[in-house]
Amino acid sequence: MPLEDHAERVLDLVATIPEGRVLAYGDIAKRLGGMGPRTVGTVMSRYGSDLPWWRVIRSDGRPPQGLEDEALEHWRAEGTPMVGGLVEGGRADMGRARWDFGGAPAASGDGGGAGPRGGLHHVEIWVDDITAATREWGWLLGRLGYRLGDDWGHGQAWELGSLYVVVEAGPDVVAGRHERTRAGLNHLAFHGGSRAEVDALVDACGEGGWTLMFADTHPYAGGTQHYAAYLESGEGFEVEVVAG
Repeated sequence: MPLEDHAERVLDLVATIPEGRVLAYGDIAKRLGGMGPRTVGTVMSRYGSDLPWWRVIRSDGRPPQGLEDEALEHWRAEGTPMVGGLVEGGRADMGRARWDFGGAPAASGDGGGAGPRGGLHHVEIWVDDITAATREWGWLLGRLGYRLGDDWGHGQAWELGSLYVVVEAGPDVVAGRHERTRAGLNHLAFHGGSRAEVDALVDACGEGGWTLMFADTHPYAGGTQHYAAYLESGEGFEVEVVAG
């Protein structure tokens, strides 16, 4: 379908978003069907200037890139719920601000609800090579049940319930390969399902650019009572996929 045909559908929907509410690019793509988040972003950048463009944002609550200050002014004027409040906030509180296509905040559930206090809200991973990271993290997170919620060219957000994982190579990223043995984050650990599901992930991990670590002690590299796979990406990131 030509972009112009998508544009009419996207712009018609954007025009109905109420004041103080927002939608992510992926929300619109999922609602309308037949397109992805990047298509929505392209439509907005080309044709959305006469509409409330500040109500169409990235899935982690950040405003459109390059328009952050203008978007924040609009949000404050409209009372858009923001993480940190209207004065100090810099991103929309998606749990309260996301529109449910009926004029009210979305109910908790797929991607929008608040999690338990102390639980992880999201994880943001900065990478040096977004092309490689898209292949590696997209493959892994997709296999683990995440869905692509947003794609803004130099980054993606993958969603699983209320938790999302951002993989981004933005302008603030300092060049250089990730080194997991330096002070800082060593690895992320994911629930991997059954032992058979973890084994299947290991068998196919090369397809996504991951390699098995500690092969000589796999699947008990973490201890004799701990069935898990440790994988390393081409950029040096380590993940642990735990069975059970």
